[in-house]
Amino acid sequence: MKVVLSAVCFLVLSSGLSAAQPTEEAWRILDAGLSSGNPEVRKQALVGTGAIGNTPETVRIEVNSLHNDKDPEVRQMAAAQLGMMKATSAAHELEVALDDPDPQVAFTAAKALWEMGNRRSKGELQDVLTGQRHNGESFITKNERDAKKIMHDPKEMAMLGAREASGALLGPFSIGVTAAEGFLKDTGAPGRAAAAGMLAQDCDARAFQLLDWALSNDHNWAVKGAVAKAIGQCGHAEEIPKLESYFDDGHAALRFMAAGAVIRLSNLTPAAETAHYTAAAAPAESTTQELQQALAPNAAQGTSKP
Repeated sequence: MKVVLSAVCFLVLSSGLSAAQPTEEAWRILDAGLSSGNPEVRKQALVGTGAIGNTPETVRIEVNSLHNDKDPEVRQMAAAQLGMMKATSAAHELEVALDDPDPQVAFTAAKALWEMGNRRSKGELQDVLTGQRHNGESFITKNERDAKKIMHDPKEMAMLGAREASGALLGPFSIGVTAAEGFLKDTGAPGRAAAAGMLAQDCDARAFQLLDWALSNDHNWAVKGAVAKAIGQCGHAEEIPKLESYFDDGHAALRFMAAGAVIRLSNLTPAAETAHYTAAAAPAESTTQELQQALAPNAAQGTSKP
């Protein structure tokens, strides 16, 4: 009897340790990105952290960057991630960010609050509409200057399009220049990335099969990042080993998104995993078919669609 109990205890402990190891490695990857000296890497790490979902730890990380990062684009990304997570617990922190010296950070904080139903940011949005701000440069003036600069630079115009396309899935308005370049080199990639994100909202068996296939077979690393996030949202914990295989990928954005998805999946309870499939409203069948075709077009991949 003692032998049997010992064996059971060993199996339970081994299972717990094996489950903990991917999560620990995932956090190590994100922590390295969050502490990087490169602001583009920090932005991508914040997006990967946001992929975990609304948890006390992710909110703490995003709030820390919102208040303490020296780069305004990193602060802006943190504010946007809090908005995407609907982190109502960070409402006060976002209200403080309304007084950020950078107008785009203040606007993003206002937008995040507004989308949470918090109307205290109304004054900030009114200032944006009129081009007036009580401190710092006008939001409109800054964007007008940036637009004029971009219009005279064809490469910047192309990068702007790539960043806008990437924004729908991997992060608001941009996931960083490096990740946007992944879309710039593949004109079909933004559509596949967008399809992955929308299918995650109705992750039935067929949608998950396509996401699983795309994670292994899509040739674009930026699309794989979008797919990794979508798989995390789908709630299939059996994908953790496959996601782990991207922990050593040469593209930071993909590493961070895979790490965030692994942590999200590791946090799921069986009840929560089951609830995910019944929570989302199913789109029309024709819409689902179009998204599936966009994610896995026969002509766009080196292997046939599943």
